[in-house]
Amino acid sequence: MRLEIMERIIEIKDGLVPLGYKKTKVGIIPNEWEVKKLKDLLRFQNGVNADKEQYYNGKKMISVIDVLSNRPIYYNTIKGHVNIDEQKLKKYGVTYGDILFQRSSETFEDVGKSNVYLDQEKVATFSGFVIRGKKIGKYHPIYFNELLKTQMIRKQIIRSAAGSQHVNISQDSLSKIMIYIASLDEQKKIAEILSIQDNMIELKDKLISEKKKEKKYLRQLLLAGKIQPESFKGGWKKVKLKKYLIECVERNKNLNINNVLSVNNKLGFIKQKEQFSKTVASKDLSNYKIISKNYIAYNPSRINVGSIAIYKEENQGIVSPMYVVLKTTLGLNDHYFIEFTKSHLFTQQMKSFLSGSVRNSLSFNDICNMYIVLPSIEEQVAIVDVLSTADKEIELLEKELEQEKQKKKALMQLLLTGIVRV
Repeated sequence: MRLEIMERIIEIKDGLVPLGYKKTKVGIIPNEWEVKKLKDLLRFQNGVNADKEQYYNGKKMISVIDVLSNRPIYYNTIKGHVNIDEQKLKKYGVTYGDILFQRSSETFEDVGKSNVYLDQEKVATFSGFVIRGKKIGKYHPIYFNELLKTQMIRKQIIRSAAGSQHVNISQDSLSKIMIYIASLDEQKKIAEILSIQDNMIELKDKLISEKKKEKKYLRQLLLAGKIQPESFKGGWKKVKLKKYLIECVERNKNLNINNVLSVNNKLGFIKQKEQFSKTVASKDLSNYKIISKNYIAYNPSRINVGSIAIYKEENQGIVSPMYVVLKTTLGLNDHYFIEFTKSHLFTQQMKSFLSGSVRNSLSFNDICNMYIVLPSIEEQVAIVDVLSTADKEIELLEKELEQEKQKKKALMQLLLTGIVRV
């Protein structure tokens, strides 16, 4: 970062007004920028409320799901439908440049979140849980969409929201939100820069998605023996898992371990506070199951979404009594077993155990009665190495994706506040 920009940031942070800037109700901004209220740029209206039989066909209807998407809204990306006539569509129509706001939320952090409609050809409509801001002022839609996500505006919206069980924002409250806005020429340049960064993020995201598909396909081939790592041929056998699994049922009776863990389907073992944003364990932890290094644990009611992992820490932890804890025996590599639980063969067998089950969970005995196709332990290790390499490639791409997202945040902070001019 250039020295002059760093000095400008420090000046503004200290409440000083740099040369070429002015102090306003919404902060220190460039002299050429204007301060407006949202009502100067948008005309607000609540969405369509229809009878239940009118949904699922007809015109595309923007819902909260579309508003919360990370990408702008286009007609063909909208999930919902509603059957309304042309007169209602004229009243509740959404056209290019309109802004959609989430009207109601369970939390203050989400209320009033917004997105922009960028389809220039088709007219959509919007649901009663959404507020439409019809474009009546001059602004670049992509620039304005990003501006509404800035901390300064989000803080105002959250302060204007009200409610206890459900938090709501009204049209009147939105209309009074103060913003600062650049000239149309500068808006266009900022939008171009941010769009380029969005394209970088989207490309990286698509690459990760493709790599995950490749890994899934590779797993299917390797675990079925259709392709084999070099130097291995034959020797596969189909056996029941009960031969290779031991259930671990030791309880936290006398050890007083307070490292309470949960299994997340993306992150593996995590602190329970991180999983639920609070402690949900009972005060008495004596009945919790002990987890030691190389033990495997899963949530019986969430293994269908991949909540199973190997514990790799030296210090012991504990999990809820409802969890199944196990370890593999000689002849079955623990990481090979984890890969198996993500395979098509495991998923198909699991469905047969869960179908018609009132408990909708997979017990240790259920897994023991499943079949697995096993090569030698040496080939299992080789297969795990191949799949681990694929995982490392995906992890590296995910880190790069996070860096691109952080770069976008930094660009927004500098460009949309006027700290850096274009």
